[in-house]
Order: sequence, then structure tokens, then C-alpha cells
Amino acid sequence: MLTYNLDIEQGSLWLRATPGELALAQPFYCTEAGIFYAREHFSTVRDYKDSYLLFFTLEGKGVISQGDSTVCLEPGQALFLDCRTPQSYYTDPETGKWTHYWIHIDGPGIRGMRSVLFPEGKFTVFRTGGDGIRGEFDLLLRSLENTSVSTILTISLSIHKILTSLITARTVAVSRNQMLIGRAASYLNAHYGETVDLHTLLNMTHMSKSYFMRLFRQYIGTTPYSYQLSLRITKAKEYLELTDMTIHEIAMKTGFSDDPSFSTRFSSMVGIS
Repeated sequence: MLTYNLDIEQGSLWLRATPGELALAQPFYCTEAGIFYAREHFSTVRDYKDSYLLFFTLEGKGVISQGDSTVCLEPGQALFLDCRTPQSYYTDPETGKWTHYWIHIDGPGIRGMRSVLFPEGKFTVFRTGGDGIRGEFDLLLRSLENTSVSTILTISLSIHKILTSLITARTVAVSRNQMLIGRAASYLNAHYGETVDLHTLLNMTHMSKSYFMRLFRQYIGTTPYSYQLSLRITKAKEYLELTDMTIHEIAMKTGFSDDPSFSTRFSSMVGIS
């Protein structure tokens, strides 16, 4: 279901594209995008769309709701929605206008970034500097209806730059929790060859298990176990290339319990024995 009142001024843009084989193979691709100079009666209510939606406010304010969360998106702020869950958005009645970029995007890159873009399992507001991200939105809009190879790659790169800008801006002001998670990750780096008990990390950060696991995935992008496993395999590749150590010696030095466990993990993560 889609219900909307397209109360927008002249000069607004609504562009569409049907991604071909090359576009679908990119980390990011776009199906719709635009810039709306929305007036006071602009609104949209949707229950499902198979994509993600990114807003960026230039002027005025927009009110966005999904589930039990509602935010007022102000100038310089961006917000990312999973449109597979019912949502609504409209011009804030107090300002009577909402000038904003919007893009429907998808791709394996987006799906891989879910834990960062939705750190609490819900949408979150990102604040940006504005100028750089505006340039990328404008470039994407200029490129969307052109199906050449170069513009397909340009669109994917622009989306990547936009998302990187949002995430970087959000994490520049390092929070206490982020520093604690960074300390835990550094500890895993220093003790990659040892069995690190989760309680050691919890005591180090003074967090509950569920809270620690959620924040670790938010800031590091994976679980502590998978993070340490990657460190071990990376070190094992270094030993294989630069030393004459045996497989058994490498397995023991990188924290594996036996040779078969090491060989199985190495093959699954590297793709070769």
C-alpha cells in the first residue's frame, strides 16, 4: 500500500531507474531518487517497498515514523529507513516546508552495513557537514537516468561516499562506549593467539553481555569471536608466507586447538587449503 500527497514546488525532481545486470552486481545501486521542495501538506504512508530509503534535509523539517519511533529531521541531518517495514513521513507542520534529497538504494554493500546504519535495530539520525554530501547527491541525480558503464559505477561510488560521510560524521565525536569497545578490540589484537574469555572483555568494559555484544557489532562490524578469528587467520597467512614454520606450529601459535581445526577455518575463510 502506498498513499501520498505530493505537495511539492516546481523545480522538484523525481527520477527513476531500472538497474541492469551490471548495476545489480555493484555494492550499491539506486532505483529512485530526487529532491523535493515539499510544502506543508506533503506526506507519504507506505507499508512495504523492497529497498532502503535515505533522506537528507536541506531546509525546513520532516517528520519520519516507523514502528514506535518518530523523529523530526532537521537541516544537515540524514536518516536511513528499511522500507520493508511500514513507515510514514511528512512535512513538519510548524515549519510548513521540507526541502530534502531522497534516494531508494539497495545492494550487498547496504545489507553488509545494516549493523552500522541501524545500530539499535532501528533507524538513527546522522548529522553531516552538508557540502560534501550535497555534491554527491547532485552527482547521483545527474547520473541516474544515464545507463552507461561509467555512470553506473559513479552512482555506486557516490552512494558509498554518502554512507561513509554519514558514518564518519557520527563517530568523530568518540563516545565513552566507543572507547571501551575499542579497548576490547585492542585487547583481542594483542592476545589473538590466546583463548580470551568473554567475561574478561565484559569486566574490562563494565557492560552486560547483551549490551557489549550489540555495541561491539555496532562499532567493529562483527562479533568478538569472528573478529579474533579473522586476526588469527590473517596472522597465519603472514606466517605461511614469511616463515618456514610447519602447519602444526602455525596452528598452535595462532590459537587453534589442533591442525584440523586450523585447516578447516583457513580453507573456509581464505578459499584455499
